[in-house]
Order: sequence, then C-alpha cells, then structure tokens
Amino acid sequence: MKQFTISKLLVAFFMQLCYGTMLASNIVTVEGFRFLIDTDENEATLLSNDYSGEIVIPEKVTFEGIDYPITVLSSNCFGTKVTSVKIPNTVRSLASKCFYQAGIKSIEIPNSVAWLGASCFEYSDLTTIQIPESVLGIGESCFESSDLENVTLPKSLTYIAKSCFGYCRKLKEISIPSSVTSFGDYVFYQCSSLARVDLPESLESIGDRCFFICSSLEQIIIPSSMKYMGSETFDQCNNLRMIVCKALTPPVHIRYGMSYGDIFEDFDKRQCTLIVPRVSLDAYNSSYWKGFGEIKAIEGEVEEAKSCSTPTIAYISGNLSFESSTAGAEYHYTIKDADVATDKYNTDGQVQLNGKLDISVYATADGYKASDKATATLYWLNAEGGDDTNNINLVKTRGVMVTTDSDITISGLNDGEVVTFYSVNGVNLGNAKAVHGVLHFAKPNESIVIAKIRGNDLKIAIK
Repeated sequence: MKQFTISKLLVAFFMQLCYGTMLASNIVTVEGFRFLIDTDENEATLLSNDYSGEIVIPEKVTFEGIDYPITVLSSNCFGTKVTSVKIPNTVRSLASKCFYQAGIKSIEIPNSVAWLGASCFEYSDLTTIQIPESVLGIGESCFESSDLENVTLPKSLTYIAKSCFGYCRKLKEISIPSSVTSFGDYVFYQCSSLARVDLPESLESIGDRCFFICSSLEQIIIPSSMKYMGSETFDQCNNLRMIVCKALTPPVHIRYGMSYGDIFEDFDKRQCTLIVPRVSLDAYNSSYWKGFGEIKAIEGEVEEAKSCSTPTIAYISGNLSFESSTAGAEYHYTIKDADVATDKYNTDGQVQLNGKLDISVYATADGYKASDKATATLYWLNAEGGDDTNNINLVKTRGVMVTTDSDITISGLNDGEVVTFYSVNGVNLGNAKAVHGVLHFAKPNESIVIAKIRGNDLKIAIK
C-alpha cells in the first residue's frame, strides 16, 4: 500500500511538471517550419520536420503577437533531403545530431553560434566548413563519418572532443589552432587519407588511439609542450616513417594515475626514425621511446654550451684563492678598495678608513660559457684585538674573507677561533667555530648581521 501511494505521488508530480512545461512552451508550425516557443525565455527552437532542398531559416517567429528569435536548432533537425541551410545570426547552438545524415555539402556558421553538439554533422555529406571564432566547444563525434575534406577551426577552442573527426576518410590535412591544449580519445580514428596534421605548441595531451589507422600519415611533428599521449597513439600507421618530438622530456602515457609505456603499442617502431632535441637523446634512448630504427638529434640544432662552475673565493696565508670545478678554468677578477683616493679634499684633515676590499670573480674555459659571478669581502682586522682602523697600516693586521652565497662563510681565521653573530638590534644569533681556518654559519632571516671577531665588528650584508 505504501509503495502504491509513492507511485501515485510520482505520477502526480510528473504530470504537474509536464503541465507547467506545456504552459511555458508551445509547438507551432509556420510556413513549413516547426518551432518550440519558450515564452519564459522569450526564444524559439527550430524542430525537425520533413525539410528538403534549400532551407533558409527565419530569424524569428511570431506567436500570439510576440516575436521570438530562433536561438537553437534541435536534434535531428535536418535529414538526407536537405541540400543547403542558411542559418540566421540569432542562433546560439546546434543541438546534437542536428545535421545527422544531412545531404548538405557545405554550410556557413554565423558568428552567433557558440556550441556544436555531439554528432552534429555525423554521417553527413558535408565536405567543407569554416567554424567561426564564436564557437567555444565542439561535441563528441561532431564530424564523425562525414565526407569532410576541409575544415578551419577557430582559435576559441581549447579542446578537441572524442572522435571529433573519426572515420573522416576524405580529410587530408588539418591545422590545430594554438588555443588547443588537449585532445580526447580517437580524434582522428581511421582518417585514412590524413597526410598532414599541424599540432600547436600549446598542445599538452592527446587521448587513446588518436591516429589509429591513419595510413597516409608519413611524418608528424610533436610539439615541445606535449606531456601525455594515449595508448596506441599510432596503432597501424603503417606508412609513418618519421616522428619529430620536440619535447625535452619524453611524453608519457598516464591512465588511472599511473604511467604506462604503451604509446607505441601495435606500431612497429623499427620502421620509423625518431628525431628529438640533442640534449634529450639519452632520455629517449633509455625510456619506452627506445627501439626506433634510428634516434637522432634535430638537424641544425646546436647544443647550448654549458656554463663554467661558479668559482669559490678564499683567503689563505695572505693570498686570494679562486677555484672552479671546471677543468682548465681561468679567472677574471675585480678588486675594489673604497679607501683608495686621488687628490681628494676635506677641511678637517680626518679620513675614516673602511679597512676592506670588495672582490668579484667569474671563470671561463674553452667550450664553456662564462660562469656566474662570485663575490666576497676581505676585511682587515686588528690582530691584537683592537678595532682601530684609523691607523690600519701601523698595526699588525690580518685579513678574513666573507662570502654570503649559500651561507655565511668566513675564511682566514685561526683554527678553533669562535665568531659570534648578532642582529643590528644586538640580538645574539649564535656562534660558529673555525675548522682549518674556515667556518660556516647558516643564513639568518636578516638583511645585515654583525660578526664579532676578537673585538672586531664586521657588518655583513646578506644576499
């Protein structure tokens, strides 16, 4: 009894829903055209009818004294008897199977249309189409099994849906716009006449069996942006002899969050040459991309010269020392002394000396680019423990070298010598002990620190 009551309630609900829809929508026929009038949305949809020959769709239909613009062409709207259709610029979308099996050879899509539904032109006689920039999306199997030979895609597209051009056996070439980032599965499935596909540098992924039995395809260029490729991408592409893959990292096949190496399943790689970036030859030879008849570098591509390793700077036994790990490195250095002056003038006769040298150096070597520049500061300290730099040349001094590249490094110290670090506000940041005359101290979150070395205060700027 309870189940019967629920069933009656559901029937009543759907009857009320249908009655409300009928109140808002009306089907009318005007001059052979059938329209669904939506009085709530103030628009009309063109419905299917026994249309034939050349069709010119009106921009609007008048119902009960009110004009309703035609905004949608419904599913299965046109059949085999239709030879041409003129669409008004009031139409926003073509529903799924709108031109399914239609007899049209070509069609002009107005700039008002934003969507082409799934299977929109499937099994149609359409041979050529230019899709306007207003179109934002194309449904699955939109042109599948049509007679399409020429198509111009808009730059508004970002995705080519599943089987969009599947079984388009007369399609010979196509250029994908630079806005597209991904393909669905089977996009060019059994396009047996397809000989050229221009893939954009924006394309990052393509689905399974994208070029399945594209038997006229002899070469293809995969853009540097490519990251993921579906399984059996080139299955039974028996005439494919050259693949140029510009991606520095070999694209992988991802499914269910895992990587599989079956991009080339059912494709004989031995009959094909793979051309890749020179710097990536080892990567392709060691991945599931190996096994091609030949893998070679892109012609004319010159391997970019590597840079020399950045030299280190140290102060040892009164001498500056530069060292780069690059064999045969030579050093180009600059030493600046802020105390050097020529024919300067002042009134009180007092000159404060900084007691430091600013040093920079970079390395070069045959076959290498110049290294990054290393910098350091050599401080002259009072070896007796004082901090008097006004008479720096009159007292016994020693030099210590400070660099702040990866951490704070001070060389030229005595073994076991302890250096304490402070913030400019006087906060103790910690200390470190020199080992073999060198100490390292992790960079604090400060722009300037003070290093206290036997009574000498060094102000160190942190990079």
